[in-house]
Amino acid sequence: MTDQKKIRAILTALAVGDATGMPTEFLTRNQIRERFSPFVPGLIAPDSSSNHPNLPFAAVTDDTEQNLYLYRLYRRTGRVDARETADCLLKWADETGAAEKRYIGPSSRAALDGIRAGLPVEEAGTHGTTCGGVMRAPSAVLWRDHLSEDELADDIHRCLLCTHHTSQALEAAGAYGFALRAALCGGGMDEIVQAAERGAERLIQSAPFIACAPSSVARIRAFVPLASSLTPEQLLDELYFVYGTGLPSADVCGAAFAVFFAAEGDVWKAIRMGASVGGDTDTIAALAGALSAAYAGEHNIPADIVGAVFAQNPILRGDPWEEPA
Repeated sequence: MTDQKKIRAILTALAVGDATGMPTEFLTRNQIRERFSPFVPGLIAPDSSSNHPNLPFAAVTDDTEQNLYLYRLYRRTGRVDARETADCLLKWADETGAAEKRYIGPSSRAALDGIRAGLPVEEAGTHGTTCGGVMRAPSAVLWRDHLSEDELADDIHRCLLCTHHTSQALEAAGAYGFALRAALCGGGMDEIVQAAERGAERLIQSAPFIACAPSSVARIRAFVPLASSLTPEQLLDELYFVYGTGLPSADVCGAAFAVFFAAEGDVWKAIRMGASVGGDTDTIAALAGALSAAYAGEHNIPADIVGAVFAQNPILRGDPWEEPA
């Protein structure tokens, strides 16, 4: 059985990364650098946010909410089912007011609107290329001990099918999901990269067709030496200005891995770097933080930061990671 303390550490890092990156989401790298040096120091007020000035201090977004809704569903039912995943995401959107809060992604929103209108689940996600798929890959990984990579690949595929059934999204989610599992099981950096390569290859073969698009796994390979040869600030500049840190799956997946490589197991550093890169900062910080916590086996986030995030967000209160009855 996977150590539940590690699962709690991973999900805590994901939530704190989400809340830390929320105020800087879609600010430019230069805007963030002018205000904070070298990195965003921690939780900041969202009143100057370009995307979420309506959200309260320390609030999480869809990154945390979708993962916890689905994690709890999969634990309760004992399976990952594409139709049940779609129903759960519809419930999430309704209960949280995700559209009104402006944090549901374009691919997810279009797919869920299609499903509401009667589009089959198998067809709804065939245009979903953005990072909403890799964003919720943790839920498909963490809910159980996967005995084989076949089981893991199937769960990730079924988790994404309803909204992100494209080669871009599946490759990114496969890379991140397999890497997260390898880190959770105590793998070193080389093993994590090799797992990411296997996961990307496995999941991209599940796509209806292979699109002409940047490769998540090619970026991961490129970022291994880059992260060790550049300073953290230089790396963030390279990610933002050269590779991009926007909504595309390869942007977010690649940036999360690059930050993870540079942080070397320092979870709080990974979160602050992710929040400082510009672009889709909440998702990058959440994924980099979660992967770093899996690698470290714990987190080093200051207690007052964790306390503020848990106090602000009802979805985190109590123990959402306890064993199901």
